[in-house]
Amino acid sequence: MSNERLFLDTAFIQALLNPRDDYHNQAKQLFPRIRAASEIWITEAIFAEVGNALSAFNRNGAIQFIQQCYRTDNIKIVSVDTELLMQALALYQSRPDKTWGLTDCISFVVMQQQNLTDAVTGDRHFVQAGFRALMLDIQ
Repeated sequence: MSNERLFLDTAFIQALLNPRDDYHNQAKQLFPRIRAASEIWITEAIFAEVGNALSAFNRNGAIQFIQQCYRTDNIKIVSVDTELLMQALALYQSRPDKTWGLTDCISFVVMQQQNLTDAVTGDRHFVQAGFRALMLDIQ
């Protein structure tokens, strides 16, 4: 197990579960690194996005992935309570110059609270918010 602490984003999960996704190969390359990380952080908002995005294409894969997250010791799942949602909404409101979604803002707040720097994603919004998007580092 490595000392890495990572945040999982919707883009990674979709890419991993969809062989046609543009980032599928990057997701497969990063998967062993994720399994070896000491902590993997994810929010229940990400699970909702994954379920929505894969409902027609790979519903069973989405269900299995989400269920496995709840059974995996090094995965830290953050529930979205009112306080977290209000913090994310304040960030969302404060950045009209960005096209960040509310789920992105929830992720950014959690990453800041947990002192995380690396997101497993291909979403450039994470870079705009000051984090590393690991899938963008792989060719």
